[in-house]
Amino acid sequence: MKSKLYKINLSILLMLFLQFSCSEDIMDEIDTNPNSPTDVPIALLLPQATANTVSAIAGGAAAQAIANFVEHTTNVRLNPLEPWNVSSSHWNSTYDGLSDLSIIIQKGSADGEEEDNYAYVGIAKVMYAYTLGSATDLFGDMPHSEALQGSLNRTPSFDSQEEIYAYLQALLDEAIADLGRASITNPENLDLIFQGNTEMWIKTAYALKARFYNRLSTIDPQQSAQNALQAIGSSFSNPGENCIFNAYQPGTANDNPYAAFQKGQNVYAVSTTFVDILNEFTDAGFTDPRADYWLYKINEEIVGAPSGNNQSDVAHVLYSSPSLETILSDDAPLPLITYDELKFIEAEAYFRLGDTDAAYTAYQEAVSTSLLRTGIPEAETEAYMNQGSVLPGVSGLSLEHIIKQKYISFWLLQATEAYNDWRRTGIPEMRNPEGTTLRLPYPLDEISRNPSTPDNINDVTIFTIPVWWDQND
Repeated sequence: MKSKLYKINLSILLMLFLQFSCSEDIMDEIDTNPNSPTDVPIALLLPQATANTVSAIAGGAAAQAIANFVEHTTNVRLNPLEPWNVSSSHWNSTYDGLSDLSIIIQKGSADGEEEDNYAYVGIAKVMYAYTLGSATDLFGDMPHSEALQGSLNRTPSFDSQEEIYAYLQALLDEAIADLGRASITNPENLDLIFQGNTEMWIKTAYALKARFYNRLSTIDPQQSAQNALQAIGSSFSNPGENCIFNAYQPGTANDNPYAAFQKGQNVYAVSTTFVDILNEFTDAGFTDPRADYWLYKINEEIVGAPSGNNQSDVAHVLYSSPSLETILSDDAPLPLITYDELKFIEAEAYFRLGDTDAAYTAYQEAVSTSLLRTGIPEAETEAYMNQGSVLPGVSGLSLEHIIKQKYISFWLLQATEAYNDWRRTGIPEMRNPEGTTLRLPYPLDEISRNPSTPDNINDVTIFTIPVWWDQND
C-alpha cells in the first residue's frame, strides 16, 4: 500500500510539472514562478497539504526543538536549538499549509469551481484546524481573519488566541457536517491518512475538539471538562482508531522527519528529566519496557543527559539516544492524535469534575493502551501495570499521575502536546537552568514588515509572558 501511495504522489508531481511549467504566451511568464502553479485541482492539492500538515507541522523544526524545551530530550550538539531558530520555519509552514487548505475548501464547497466535493472540504477543514491550532498554541495571537490575502493585505491584523480558539471549534463543527454530506467524489488513496474514510475523519474532528476544549482547563475548569467529555463520546471508540500518518518509506527521501533529523544532526539524547519520571513509576530493578524499546543503552543502562547541557556527544557514547530501529526508523509512524491521548484527556476531565472512579478507569486504559500502541507485548504491559506506583488506586490517583504518564506516552514524536500540557499544568517540573520558554517568538521578518505584530513579545519576554490559555500559576 505504501509503495502504491508514493507512486501516486510521484505521478501527481509529474502531472503538475507538465501542466504548469510552460505557456504559449511568453508575456504570461513575466513576474511568475512557473514551478508554483496558481490553479491546481483539489485532488492534487490534498496530498501536498497532508504532507505539509504532517511533516512540516507535526514533525517540523519547531516540533523537533520542542522535544528539548519540554525535556523529553537534551541537545548533545554544541549548536543550541533555540526558540528563535525555529519560529520562522513553523510560521511559514503554517501559512503555506493554510493557503493550500483554504483553496481546497473554497474550490470544493458549494458554488466553488469543483463544487460539492464535501469529502475533500471536510478533510481540509480538519487539517486546517490542526495546523492553525498547532500554530496559535505556540505563538498565541496570530493573523487569521485578515490573513491569506497576498498583496491585497500585507499587514494583516492579529486575532486574539481566544478568537482563534472559538474559530477552531466552529470550523471543526463545519468539517463534521461536510464529512456527513454526499460528496461528488472521494479522495480514496489521495487521502494519505484514512484513504477517504470520512467516518474516521469525523472521529478525528471530535478528537481535536476534545483536545482544544481540554486546553482551556485553566480558563474554565468545569465547562472545559464537560465539553471535552462530550466530544470524546463521538470520537475514537477503541485502541485501533487513531489519526496516525503511516506512509513513510525506508531508504527514500520520504522518511520520518524526526528520523531524518537525528540521522543528519545526531542532536537527541534522552534527558535526565524523562529518565527520572520513567523511574518514578517502576520498582527497583524494573525498567519501563518502553525505555528498552525506544532507547539505546550505555553499558547496559539507560543514561540521561542533563537538561540545558550542550556537551557534545554526537557519537552517543555518553548518553542514551533514540533507537533508529524503532521509534526513529525511517518508516516510523507519526501520530497526530490517538485513542490513548483521548483516554488521558477523559481521565483528566473526570478528575477535574470530581468523578475519581471514572477518572481512574480512563487512566488505567490510557496507560495500558499507550504501551500497547508503542509495541509492548501484552504480558510486558501487564507486568508494568502491576508494579511500582503506576496504579495507585482510586483514592491515590492525582493529576500528576495522569499528566506524567501522558508525558511519557508523548515521548519525542508528540513532544508539542507534552509541552502544551506542561504550560497549563506545570507538570512535570522542568530543570533547565536557563529556564523554559513559554512560547515561540514572532519571526523577525514578520516583525519588520507588519506593524500589527505585538511589540511586547521578544526573545526575553517569551520566558515570562504565556499564551492566553496558559494561566497556570
